[in-house]
Amino acid sequence: MTGEFYAREVLKKKRKSTAFFIISGFLSIIVLNNLITLTNRLETNRNIVSIALIIAFGFAIFLLMERYISVYVYKIGKDSIIFAKQTGGKEHDILRVNFDEILNMKDYKDIVSDAEVRETYYFVYGDMEEASKVCEFKRESKLYRFVFAPNERILRIFDRKLEHHGYGRTAKKI
Repeated sequence: MTGEFYAREVLKKKRKSTAFFIISGFLSIIVLNNLITLTNRLETNRNIVSIALIIAFGFAIFLLMERYISVYVYKIGKDSIIFAKQTGGKEHDILRVNFDEILNMKDYKDIVSDAEVRETYYFVYGDMEEASKVCEFKRESKLYRFVFAPNERILRIFDRKLEHHGYGRTAKKI
């Protein structure tokens, strides 16, 4: 696919307050400072342990900030739906499912456990809303699921694509 999509939705998440991050930042600096002070009492390898603590805290802060500023993107193309993660201006595709692989779509509240399902991909934030949908798809004789929370427009286009997507078969709606 050359970047031509019928619909694209950026899933917004609830933002935490700036005060929460400022307080968390100060507390993590205090904890890191106390840990480095404790490592000064070591007789050997104190410099290596201090550097390792700084690297570990830096990595943890990077992961938290990446999680805070990234959002999911749903894209519906001619023959597939693509789920991507957007961080800043960069967008990375996570999952691409062709419409002919999708077996069914149902509400999240109607999901049942199934030992056959190899993996379930979640493209939602926080609690599963009433608007969340679950689709099952088969790839290489293995069953997978994805959960997403499309808006009305995306859902309408997705329904139309599933009803008749050029492959001559309709997906079952349960």
